[in-house]
Amino acid sequence: MKFTFLTVLLSLTLFASGCFKASTGDASNGAQAGAGNANTASQNKPVNAAPANAVVAKPAGDKCNNLKLSGKNFIAKQSFPIDFEPFPGGCFATFGSKEDMLDEKDVPRGSTFHIFKGGKSVLELPDAFDGQAACWVEAVSFKDLNGDGKTDIIMAGSCLAAKDSYPSNAVYVNNGSRFTTDAEANSKLNELKSAKAIEDYVSSHMKSFF
Repeated sequence: MKFTFLTVLLSLTLFASGCFKASTGDASNGAQAGAGNANTASQNKPVNAAPANAVVAKPAGDKCNNLKLSGKNFIAKQSFPIDFEPFPGGCFATFGSKEDMLDEKDVPRGSTFHIFKGGKSVLELPDAFDGQAACWVEAVSFKDLNGDGKTDIIMAGSCLAAKDSYPSNAVYVNNGSRFTTDAEANSKLNELKSAKAIEDYVSSHMKSFF
């Protein structure tokens, strides 16, 4: 009888010990798995994730939108914020003539160029097309062309002929207080079809423009 009792007691002790070890092993594995998941989540999180309440910066061109001049259509895609002298914090604004344009989706015929500050025109640049009618801007770029520390303006444009259009380009020289252009010098650019080509030509013929 004592033998039977001891056998049963020993069996129960071994069974309980096994259950305890199994339970402890599962808990350890669960903790390791949890740590692994946490590490994976940490690795997958974007390094530069913005806080939920972060303010998204507005495009730099926002202040140069929806500018107005009487009788003109504002050409947003050829208007840009500028941050160089003599008009830092201003806008280079392009307008097309309402009279010359078929509608607002037409090329900006009769293009004129202005500097705006505080929503108002403070300077109209000289005529880029030397009096030619039905002309418009194709591209504009800004660069110090002669290395004097002042940013100049390159304008690549086109004019309408009887059957087709032809290039008509200009360089506006920054003299520190305003922008000037030379029609005779500009006439040498009229076979060129991009702002980069104009820039390259001016670099090789500096005396004609400065």
